[in-house]
Amino acid sequence: MSKDGQVVDLKFMAAQGENVEVCFEPVGTTFSLSDGESIFLRTVIANVASLEIISWPKGIGVWVPYPGNYTILDSEGNEIDTL
Repeated sequence: MSKDGQVVDLKFMAAQGENVEVCFEPVGTTFSLSDGESIFLRTVIANVASLEIISWPKGIGVWVPYPGNYTILDSEGNEIDTL
């Protein structure tokens, strides 16, 4: 991914003692996080301005420009999915 430009990791996290679902659209990939768990969206920094992030109680929707090159990482930095 770095050949396309500088990359950034955007963190999405559940508050301590809470649960939250993070859904990446338009593909609908969803992750359930609880009690301080986090995931990261890795993308080129040029995409950040085009992201649409919507939150509601117990949920976060992240709309990414599609198609694109996006990687989902766990809190340890391991790749767990690609969009």
